Amino acid sequence: EHTAWVVKAYLQKHPEGNIMSVSVNGDVRFFDPRMPESVKVLQIVKGLTALDIHPQANLFACGSMNQFTAIYNGHGELINNIKYYDGFMGQRVGAISCLAFHPHWPHLAVGSNDYY
Repeated sequence: EHTAWVVKAYLQKHPEGNIMSVSVNGDVRFFDPRMPESVKVLQIVKGLTALDIHPQANLFACGSMNQFTAIYNGHGELINNIKYYDGFMGQRVGAISCLAFHPHWPHLAVGSNDYY
Protein backbone atom coordinates (compact mmCIF):
# COMPACT_ATOMS: atom_id res chain seq x y z
CA GLU A 1 0.00 0.00 0.00
CA HIS A 2 2.97 2.36 0.38
CA THR A 3 3.79 4.42 -2.69
CA ALA A 4 7.44 4.99 -1.69
CA TRP A 5 10.28 3.06 -0.05
CA VAL A 6 9.64 1.69 3.41
CA VAL A 7 12.10 3.02 6.00
CA LYS A 8 11.15 0.56 8.74
CA ALA A 9 8.58 -2.06 9.66
CA TYR A 10 7.99 -3.16 13.24
CA LEU A 11 5.76 -5.66 15.04
CA GLN A 12 4.29 -3.88 18.07
CA LYS A 13 4.39 -5.73 21.37
CA HIS A 14 1.22 -4.12 22.68
CA PRO A 15 -1.99 -6.15 23.06
CA GLU A 16 -3.15 -5.10 19.56
CA GLY A 17 -0.02 -6.59 17.98
CA ASN A 18 -0.18 -4.43 14.86
CA ILE A 19 2.57 -4.22 12.29
CA MET A 20 3.71 -0.62 11.87
CA SER A 21 5.45 0.48 8.67
CA VAL A 22 6.74 3.92 7.70
CA SER A 23 7.77 5.13 4.24
CA VAL A 24 10.06 7.95 3.13
CA ASN A 25 7.11 10.13 2.09
CA GLY A 26 5.73 10.13 5.65
CA ASP A 27 2.99 7.49 5.44
CA VAL A 28 2.62 5.54 8.68
CA ARG A 29 0.47 2.46 8.25
CA PHE A 30 -0.75 0.02 10.87
CA PHE A 31 -1.59 -3.49 9.71
CA ASP A 32 -3.49 -6.19 11.55
CA PRO A 33 -1.72 -9.45 10.62
CA ARG A 34 -5.13 -11.06 10.04
CA MET A 35 -6.30 -8.39 7.57
CA PRO A 36 -5.11 -7.84 3.97
CA GLU A 37 -5.22 -4.00 4.18
CA SER A 38 -4.00 -1.39 6.64
CA VAL A 39 -6.30 -0.61 9.56
CA LYS A 40 -4.95 2.90 10.26
CA VAL A 41 -3.01 5.48 8.23
CA LEU A 42 -1.18 8.57 9.51
CA GLN A 43 0.68 11.27 7.60
CA ILE A 44 3.80 12.71 9.22
CA VAL A 45 6.74 14.69 7.80
CA LYS A 46 8.01 14.07 4.28
CA GLY A 47 11.60 13.33 3.38
CA LEU A 48 12.33 10.78 6.10
CA THR A 49 15.90 9.54 6.26
CA ALA A 50 15.83 7.64 9.57
CA LEU A 51 13.28 6.17 11.93
CA ASP A 52 13.23 4.23 15.18
CA ILE A 53 10.41 2.80 17.25
CA HIS A 54 10.78 2.38 21.01
CA PRO A 55 10.34 -1.28 21.98
CA GLN A 56 8.64 -0.55 25.34
CA ALA A 57 7.17 2.96 25.24
CA ASN A 58 4.52 3.98 22.75
CA LEU A 59 6.90 6.32 20.87
CA PHE A 60 8.54 6.61 17.50
CA ALA A 61 11.04 9.16 16.22
CA CYS A 62 11.81 10.18 12.67
CA GLY A 63 14.70 12.14 11.22
CA SER A 64 14.47 14.22 8.10
CA MET A 65 16.79 15.53 5.43
CA ASN A 66 15.37 18.94 6.44
CA GLN A 67 17.60 18.94 9.53
CA PHE A 68 15.18 18.05 12.30
CA THR A 69 13.96 15.14 14.38
CA ALA A 70 10.30 14.69 15.32
CA ILE A 71 9.04 12.47 18.14
CA TYR A 72 5.50 11.11 18.01
CA ASN A 73 3.36 8.96 20.25
CA GLY A 74 1.75 5.78 18.92
CA HIS A 75 -1.36 7.71 17.84
CA GLY A 76 0.68 9.96 15.53
CA GLU A 77 0.47 13.06 17.75
CA LEU A 78 3.61 15.21 17.70
CA ILE A 79 5.35 15.28 21.09
CA ASN A 80 8.48 17.27 20.29
CA ASN A 81 10.60 18.69 17.46
CA ILE A 82 14.37 18.88 17.72
CA LYS A 83 15.92 21.28 15.23
CA TYR A 84 18.73 23.76 14.90
CA TYR A 85 18.73 27.19 16.49
CA ASP A 86 18.06 30.22 14.33
CA GLY A 87 20.44 33.14 14.17
CA PHE A 88 24.00 33.94 13.23
CA MET A 89 25.68 31.99 16.04
CA GLY A 90 23.18 29.13 16.20
CA GLN A 91 24.40 25.58 16.00
CA ARG A 92 23.43 23.69 12.88
CA VAL A 93 22.30 20.10 12.51
CA GLY A 94 23.03 18.18 9.34
CA ALA A 95 20.61 15.83 7.62
CA ILE A 96 19.66 13.10 10.10
CA SER A 97 21.25 9.80 9.10
CA CYS A 98 20.43 7.48 12.03
CA LEU A 99 18.27 7.26 15.15
CA ALA A 100 18.26 4.78 18.04
CA PHE A 101 16.16 4.54 21.18
CA HIS A 102 17.57 3.05 24.38
CA PRO A 103 15.88 -0.34 24.86
CA HIS A 104 14.59 0.42 28.37
CA TRP A 105 14.60 4.20 28.85
CA PRO A 106 12.97 6.88 26.69
CA HIS A 107 16.39 8.18 25.56
CA LEU A 108 17.07 8.88 21.90
CA ALA A 109 20.44 9.02 20.13
CA VAL A 110 20.59 11.01 16.88
CA GLY A 111 23.33 10.95 14.26
CA SER A 112 23.72 13.41 11.42
CA ASN A 113 26.05 14.22 8.56
CA ASP A 114 28.67 16.83 9.41
CA TYR A 115 28.07 19.58 6.87
CA TYR A 116 29.42 22.53 8.84
